[in-house]
Amino acid sequence: MVILDLPVADWWFEDRTKITTFVEPERMRSLIDMCEKSISILKRYELLSPSKIILSENWIFNEKVGEQVKQRRVQEGDISIDYPSLNENELATYFLDWLKKEQGATGYVYPCSIQFVGEGTLINQDGVKQGFQNVVSIEARFTEALVVDVITYSTAWLPNTLAGEPQQEIYKWNAPRLEKALYEIEATLGAEVIIDDVNEFCHINGYRLDNVRDIDGEVIPIDEKGRIIG
Repeated sequence: MVILDLPVADWWFEDRTKITTFVEPERMRSLIDMCEKSISILKRYELLSPSKIILSENWIFNEKVGEQVKQRRVQEGDISIDYPSLNENELATYFLDWLKKEQGATGYVYPCSIQFVGEGTLINQDGVKQGFQNVVSIEARFTEALVVDVITYSTAWLPNTLAGEPQQEIYKWNAPRLEKALYEIEATLGAEVIIDDVNEFCHINGYRLDNVRDIDGEVIPIDEKGRIIG
């Protein structure tokens, strides 16, 4: 079972209930609440036990001037926060309280992306659970909507290794766990799901993955950088 440095696949959950470019504390709360609900589901399937919250080095300062929203980019440097031990529904309050120290007298400043990373469990061909970092992570961001991106760096959801060797037992143990978790996230968030059908590592069919294949259905060998072998 391989964990790559690059994302193998991702699923973009977008809440378009309210479309706005202006971000203030309550909008941040809504985004973190989406993350917490997703994390709760991923924890139950042992796909993500978060240990760190990573904030991007690029932040946005925005403020309303009349009816206009004015924005400018701010460089903060990468920030890593230990994931707190909290009761359910307390993550947003914790994070908003942490952000208060970054605020000035006017407007609101926030990170362009918020990533939740940690350990997940994969099941090997013998049915034995093993823990790995970056099995699944969550990245949250603002567009005009609220976005939670569920990202996997693992190849355990594929029926074959990237090189084309069968791994049916690994696939059988792991792929349904990820699929069920993603269906639950979709239902819980009530968000629109945006999926790329194919990338350099795999074909994405809903919440299942398949290897990249040629016109005859044969697996095309891929290396860990997404390059065709041979």
